[in-house]
Amino acid sequence: MSSVTTAEVRITAADGWSLGGLLSKPAIEDDDVDGVPGVLLLPASRHERDAFTTIAVALAQRGLASLRLDVRGRGTSRGETSYARMTPRQRERVALDVAAAFEHLAGAVDGRRLALGAEQDTAADALGAVGGDDRLRAIVLLSARHGARCAEAVARRSLPVFGLVSKEDREGLRATVDAYLASEPGPSRLEVFDGLGFGTTMLSARQFEHPDAEPLEEIVAGWLADRLA
Repeated sequence: MSSVTTAEVRITAADGWSLGGLLSKPAIEDDDVDGVPGVLLLPASRHERDAFTTIAVALAQRGLASLRLDVRGRGTSRGETSYARMTPRQRERVALDVAAAFEHLAGAVDGRRLALGAEQDTAADALGAVGGDDRLRAIVLLSARHGARCAEAVARRSLPVFGLVSKEDREGLRATVDAYLASEPGPSRLEVFDGLGFGTTMLSARQFEHPDAEPLEEIVAGWLADRLA
């Protein structure tokens, strides 16, 4: 089992917005961290980067690096305006955050093997920013929103998608299923749960409700490791 090293990074979006992220890498013996795959982890607009901490650890244990990003207006990327006070047009610029973070991650790992993990309302912006990039090899969506936009972005290259959603989240269920149906059918996967809530909340809810079941973090990390091998 690999240990993990984590460092704070600062990234500048194309419009000058300063972004904060945490870059986690597996501590491997030969220190060839530039040769490992990388996963960009993007929280929903109501969450901050710590929501993906357990997934980042699980990825590192499987030899994958990750970059957890605070989107503009949240956490270490708050700036002068909180996300809650932004106009819809200002919020669309989250796509610039994703594009800048994706480039930063690509420069820190094996840039030919990248994946994206996103939850809820920021998933569509993330896919719109990097869904057509040839370096993107796999996508994890947790309780996605804006199904038509997500599906359109996935269908550009028929990428493999792992969708996770609770059935009581009707909006998320429709959007996540739409993205899954637009994806590459062979390696794609869809998990629909009962009563686990929304987005990354499903991770802790699963652990509490089903302590003997395999943690969702391990399931997600294993699927990504297979796709980026």
